[in-house]
Amino acid sequence: MYGLIPEPKVYQYGSGQTAVFKGWNVVYNGLQLSEQDIRDIFVAKLWNYPDIKLNFNAPAPDYVNIRLNQELKASDQVTNQELYKSMGYTLDVVASEVRIGFEHRDGLVNALSTLKQLLQKDADGYSLRLIEVVDWPSIERRSVSNTFAWYAGYGRIGFDMQLWGYDEWVEYLNICSDFKINQFNMCMYGYWPFKFEQYPETELKDYRMKIWNEESKNWVEVEYVHPNISEEFLSRLMEYGRKLGISFFAYIGLNSYNGGYPSIYKERRMKVPAGSKHVNDFDTLCLSIPENIEYLKAAIRRVVQLGFDGIDFEESEEAYWFCTCESCSERFLKGNTPAEAKHKANYWLLRQLYDVIRDENPNCIVGIRAWREPPLEKDLDYLKACRDSIPEDVVLFWAPGLYVSDEEFPKWVDVFGKHRIWARDTEANAVAATMGRLIRIFKSNVLRADEETNHQYIEKDIEMHIDSAKMGVKGINGYMFEWYGYFINLYAHAYYGWGSYRDPEDFYSYSLNAVFGEELGPDILYILKNMLSIHESQLKIFPMEFPFLRNKVGEQDLPTIRRAIEDWPNIDAKIRKVKEALAQDDQLRIYVKHFDKIENAHKRNRIIYDLCIASVNYDNAATPEEKRKYLLEMAYLNERDFDLVKQMFFDVNPVSETGAKSCMYPYHELKRVINNELDPEHRDDEPIYLGVEAFGWLWL
Repeated sequence: MYGLIPEPKVYQYGSGQTAVFKGWNVVYNGLQLSEQDIRDIFVAKLWNYPDIKLNFNAPAPDYVNIRLNQELKASDQVTNQELYKSMGYTLDVVASEVRIGFEHRDGLVNALSTLKQLLQKDADGYSLRLIEVVDWPSIERRSVSNTFAWYAGYGRIGFDMQLWGYDEWVEYLNICSDFKINQFNMCMYGYWPFKFEQYPETELKDYRMKIWNEESKNWVEVEYVHPNISEEFLSRLMEYGRKLGISFFAYIGLNSYNGGYPSIYKERRMKVPAGSKHVNDFDTLCLSIPENIEYLKAAIRRVVQLGFDGIDFEESEEAYWFCTCESCSERFLKGNTPAEAKHKANYWLLRQLYDVIRDENPNCIVGIRAWREPPLEKDLDYLKACRDSIPEDVVLFWAPGLYVSDEEFPKWVDVFGKHRIWARDTEANAVAATMGRLIRIFKSNVLRADEETNHQYIEKDIEMHIDSAKMGVKGINGYMFEWYGYFINLYAHAYYGWGSYRDPEDFYSYSLNAVFGEELGPDILYILKNMLSIHESQLKIFPMEFPFLRNKVGEQDLPTIRRAIEDWPNIDAKIRKVKEALAQDDQLRIYVKHFDKIENAHKRNRIIYDLCIASVNYDNAATPEEKRKYLLEMAYLNERDFDLVKQMFFDVNPVSETGAKSCMYPYHELKRVINNELDPEHRDDEPIYLGVEAFGWLWL
């Protein structure tokens, strides 16, 4: 019933299936892998099939033989022999047994990921569909970037993954492994999600915050501790993941958000130009203060000591300033533009931290995400100068795809080399994570999407993944800053990162049918593509710019909104149908949490549609009495919207430790603005900005 994600390079289904079985007997002899390795791999891969029993070289009734051969058969269809040998496999499912060929353990893991997807449930056990497979990836490193602590203490504490303990991380890792993902980039911006005895003030612990108590309908103050600090599990997670061929990278700022240090020691921040109106001056440290350099070196050394396989530094993308203190001006700014000064300072800092990493672990991979400021299309001499300004073994975790012509990416590949390109700007899920837990996957979810300046949707991610596979670069990266509700983003990263080329529209149906079956798949696709999500900041009364959605709701949008209102009950019925079916399926029950979030967003959408209509009526109101009427209506609807948010999510209030209030839910700013109009004598003129990740874009 289920299809294969990603699709193998070469495969042919046979007629029928194996006999029904209740267990697997793994048959092997003379393998380079130890018996414990084999056991660990098989036990891990059957994480969600506890009823399938395992024997090793011990035939038994009702068991099917899984015969392992640590050798790959030659095939003239293989187009990349290196990746075929290191990660490829052959799989032959015949009526009497299963035969797996591989050279390295990654090939065995990948073969089992495919084999699992061939399982079919029977009343008396399981069977496997007959198939012959020769498979290998087009891209070696297929990573996803996850929120281990993203903007923690600067913005939201509760991105879904940040609240996980070991068990939740293992479940997610197992799912990723089943789709042949082989690298986790653990994003750590803000307070550190690990113990750091040298600078304990930078740990994500004892963080005071107010959360909603649904039981008594009131706010309670708690002191939050990151799960990895309250009970350390990162080392166990890495150990488990490496058994499945997954490597782990720390994704951190080069000189931004590191451990909350700039928020704690505000006097050590960069010095912005006099009279600057920019508000995002809270994340970067002055590089002329010795204590700052000591801290940054110590922090990076501690990160390496945690056992990561690599470090990915992100350079801030702002281009209009750097620290203007006397020393930094002399060292970096003199004779340079602000953008050149930024790079010069960061090249210097990268070298300092690079030496620390090499001293602590010579084998740790170092990557950088840089040169993202306008103009995004660079000339060759500029790119060559960038290449020559960093150590030659530093790899790239960003290469352009958005806002540029098709000729731009090949330039980067030519200048830096395919082996140094590990990622592109495939950030559809990361942008969706800024939307206050609404659903933004497809262009069809967005009001007048073609008029928006930001086109980071799943369609664009897929386009870049396909291009990366054709170019044969080292790696792709799929942002997964939100997991619940965004499973199809993971399928896309896995499918196209492996090198499959199905037409995207075909892929959406194919992937959902493959995972959920042909009865639920079409309903799920309809839900995901037809939810119209309007961000509350898109009301004209809302003054704060949200750079990911700049269109404001007007009369021209009312027909679209009314069509969404008409379709709302239809989508609601489909969501309830899907949730009920998932709850009754042993394999698919893990997706119920996804549809809890989708249902919450859908209920919020219905309120937001009315909020938009009230907003348009307010904009067109002719008298003060009419304006007040619609202001009160908007205030009421804003509260009902927030009621749903409070019921579902962990942290929903502004963060202000930086000196500028920030919240990824528009509720608070909209409430402030409406109240100022209703009661101008008691104005509150302190804005609440829309999430830290939007600040950088406000420079552009």
